[in-house]
Amino acid sequence: MENILKFVHMVSLCIWLGSMVTWAVFAPKLYKIDPTKNTTNTLRGSFTKISWGSFWVAFGSNSLIQFTTDSSSNWMNELIFLSVAAGIIALHSFLGNKLSAAIRGMLNGVMLIVALVVVYLATSYI
Repeated sequence: MENILKFVHMVSLCIWLGSMVTWAVFAPKLYKIDPTKNTTNTLRGSFTKISWGSFWVAFGSNSLIQFTTDSSSNWMNELIFLSVAAGIIALHSFLGNKLSAAIRGMLNGVMLIVALVVVYLATSYI
């Protein structure tokens, strides 16, 4: 059971990180190409569902891993970083239009760094 949870956890982290990086690469180009923003908004909705869905699978699997492993304190560190990431992503998602471009860019950088730390911690604990 523990190995299955760790596998699900790693796959969901990879999907979460991959969707963030992919959207960060394509979003600026889409804004320039699509003046009506219909396509951009549709794709943003899809990436949001994929990203948040995989994030919550990672969060849930991390919580379950803590009950099935002896090194639960290590996994708690990752859960703390996942919680920080959730706060930053929520801030960016829900207040994004009200924030300046510089603040949004800063939040994107912080989100990427926190996501990379989470993936590093998960990889090192396995």
